[in-house]
Amino acid sequence: MEVFKNPTIYLGGIRIDEPVTTVTDFLVAGIGLVAFFKLAGIQQTTHVRWFRWFFLVTAVSTLVSSLIGHAFNYNFGLEARIYGWVLGVASATAAQFSATYHARAYIKPETFKGLMIFNCVESVGALIATLWAWKFVVVEIHSAIALLFILLPLEIVIYRKTKSILGRNMIIGVSLCVCAVVCHVAKLAISEWFNHMDLAHVFMAASMYVMYKGVKSEPA
Repeated sequence: MEVFKNPTIYLGGIRIDEPVTTVTDFLVAGIGLVAFFKLAGIQQTTHVRWFRWFFLVTAVSTLVSSLIGHAFNYNFGLEARIYGWVLGVASATAAQFSATYHARAYIKPETFKGLMIFNCVESVGALIATLWAWKFVVVEIHSAIALLFILLPLEIVIYRKTKSILGRNMIIGVSLCVCAVVCHVAKLAISEWFNHMDLAHVFMAASMYVMYKGVKSEPA
């Protein structure tokens, strides 16, 4: 399958590579930043605080990736992408901790303790592996563990027991993330002006918005 890449454009003499990919990254980051600040007005339980950090770190990670990894990568080089990757590890870590704390009242104490230990060890391992291997695939594996094997099962348990809007929206949000991964892996693209990364970013933005609405629904 042909892999499309956005053509380079110039604005006022400034070279911008992958412009649509950069803009769709900005969309994800914008939703994350809005979510972080908007959620400051609701009750700051432990899981809400962790979800806020998830939105903030995801936003910063996406901004860094859009500028260093896409728009101006010609100036920074491929090695500079490590900054976005490290932040990506931190983002997924925040997601798995937020879900673990959200589920605390609905799982056994020993299960909660075991998950917390696993989260710590796995996250540190993912960070070390990312810095050692210097491969984005490590971030992808860590994100899959955090979202598919920690957050999703825990939020399903919560939703079955409480029918909480947060639990429901997290399930939908993870499903949209899976759609983003499918688009990226399968290289699904409309044209060079809207490629597989652009489509994946749209699904990621939708996922962030749905998750934000879920956290916002938490009772005061």
